Amino acid sequence: MQYLEIFFYLLFGLFFFSFVSLAPWIPTKRNDLRRVNDIIKLKSWEKFLEMWCWTAKVSLFIAKNNPDAYITWIELSLFFYVISKVRIFFSWLDNIKIIYGNALKLDLEKYDVLYVFGLPETITNKLFPKINSVKNKNFRLVSYCFKMTNDYFKEIKYKPENRFAIYEYKL
Repeated sequence: MQYLEIFFYLLFGLFFFSFVSLAPWIPTKRNDLRRVNDIIKLKSWEKFLEMWCWTAKVSLFIAKNNPDAYITWIELSLFFYVISKVRIFFSWLDNIKIIYGNALKLDLEKYDVLYVFGLPETITNKLFPKINSVKNKNFRLVSYCFKMTNDYFKEIKYKPENRFAIYEYKL
């Protein structure tokens, strides 16, 4: 019984750590996946990165609908990383991979599209300084639900009636 308690405390700790790092876990709605894909419009040579993906629903959808594009997602929670590894194994997709680690330490220069679900202050204070140094002229940030405060990127808001907003930021 003691080992089971320790396991649950560790699991809770990993979940809590990833929870406080960017945003609460509210997954992208299934009926918004097509909208996200249509907004992103990945070209075959583009590299897509999803940060803090939890169950990788968006990345798997993007990979399935853009077989020539290169899809990566990064997860901070070991629990969700393992779940995502299993999901990728059973997806049979070869254009997708997962990285375990802190997305804020990742080199964003090699990606063209960054998809994130994060609180506005986290995106603005933690992610924007990192994005601001990207030299890739094709770089785009797509934020599900939350707006980023900035003066550097051009913002496009997609908000159909009765749906969450999706924000796209371009240089």
